[in-house]
Amino acid sequence: MDSKIKNVVFDLGGVLINLDFDNCLNAFRKAGFQDIEKQASQFRGKGFFSQFELGEITPEEFRETIRKETCESLSDRKIDDMWNLMLLDIPREKLDLLLELRERYMVYLLSNTNRIHWSYACEQMFSYRGFRINDFFEDTFLSFEMHKAKPGKDIYEQMMNEANILPEETFFIDDSETNCQAAMTLGIRSHHYHVGEDLSSLFE
Repeated sequence: MDSKIKNVVFDLGGVLINLDFDNCLNAFRKAGFQDIEKQASQFRGKGFFSQFELGEITPEEFRETIRKETCESLSDRKIDDMWNLMLLDIPREKLDLLLELRERYMVYLLSNTNRIHWSYACEQMFSYRGFRINDFFEDTFLSFEMHKAKPGKDIYEQMMNEANILPEETFFIDDSETNCQAAMTLGIRSHHYHVGEDLSSLFE
């Protein structure tokens, strides 16, 4: 790792958290959501999934939209459980790596996510060896709180302004090449992560 790097910024889903979209889609399909694939394909468009990720609708409004597409009797808990099937786990070695990196760098999280997934991740995936979410990151920057999403340049700029960090001193890791390219146009060194890659090798 370049000695100039002082800050490391991680993506969440696909980099730290293992994902399985089919788990989630199949559950909604079985519940009666007939065009879930079409709706999901608009995730980066203007559909309600994208609105939820941008914090433009609340969890309650998200659940009500799901009920209209599926079954009015679905409980909040059932909807949340189906939605969270997308999130599998964070391997222990990645959690250990985050803790190790915090001794050498300022470590941040920059994620396109939503309130239900974030709450679940904090409660179930970052509760590790007595640590909690704030032990792993200096700060977290989340699309649903910022009302911005990657690859829009404004979300990177807001993160750097609020964290008071410089692009040339920052290393960004994301599983989307588009998101990495957007960061690089601002001078942020970026790495396109692929599933199964050893993250620790980036810091040797």
